[in-house]
Amino acid sequence: MEFDIEGSGITYQHGDHVGVWPSNPDVEVERLLCALGLSEKRDTVIGIESLDPALAKVPFPVPTTYATVLRHYIDISAVAGRQILGVLAKFGPNPEAEAYLRNLNTHKEEYHAVVTEGCLKLGELLQLAAGNDNKTAPTPENTTAWMIPFDIIVSSIPRLQPRYYSISSSPKLNPNSIHVTCVVLKYESAGSRIPPRAIFGIGSNFLLNLKYAANDETASLISEPASTLSPAYAIEGPRGAHRDGSIYKAPIHVRRSTFRLPTNPKSPIIMIGPGTVRYSARCYI
Repeated sequence: MEFDIEGSGITYQHGDHVGVWPSNPDVEVERLLCALGLSEKRDTVIGIESLDPALAKVPFPVPTTYATVLRHYIDISAVAGRQILGVLAKFGPNPEAEAYLRNLNTHKEEYHAVVTEGCLKLGELLQLAAGNDNKTAPTPENTTAWMIPFDIIVSSIPRLQPRYYSISSSPKLNPNSIHVTCVVLKYESAGSRIPPRAIFGIGSNFLLNLKYAANDETASLISEPASTLSPAYAIEGPRGAHRDGSIYKAPIHVRRSTFRLPTNPKSPIIMIGPGTVRYSARCYI
């Protein structure tokens, strides 16, 4: 991927990293909206206030909407944490769902076998506990609603964080662009007590969607399991703010690095490729 930074005020040096702020994929946003009974309220404007005196303010812009919070601000694509399951169990839509979450919360081995090895996100876990089929596209009709207060969701799930990538371009050769060489993360879960599923990395697949859109390409099917599409993202941004014709914008920033060559050119160094290699080269140590 190449990010055009001309006119943005962004600069970089060799060794720096670029932070890409992805959004959560469409399917996980829809899944959790359905699981929380908020599908029809997705665009309802809400306000959020912090009741914790140690927290100066809510850590994202408000007022906002339910869908915006789930898409841009909290990490609903992460594996569901064990502690939150004990909090959510009491909101189970039936005794079986409540008992299922409590069992995972109190038994580490069971949690590891089902949630960790299965790479289950919160929306998927709520569906599983309620006996829903999480292999089909989530809808209010096939997803049981849990009456979980939204403030518990916001306070229990960590903020969505940027994904950092080594910059594979030279600031001298490409001062107005940042290049990223990224391996797209997609694999099949294994060793879990639930059937194998396709797992996708949020950051690399967000970049892949940008690539598809910028080059007017169609998302391809992955080989395992068959007929599974890579997740789609709302890369056009709120109200289309991240698109200008055929140009797509991405929220990025540069993180400065201390990974530099010594200032004294006579200092001996050992050169090691610490990350993704863009060009093949022969290296003598």
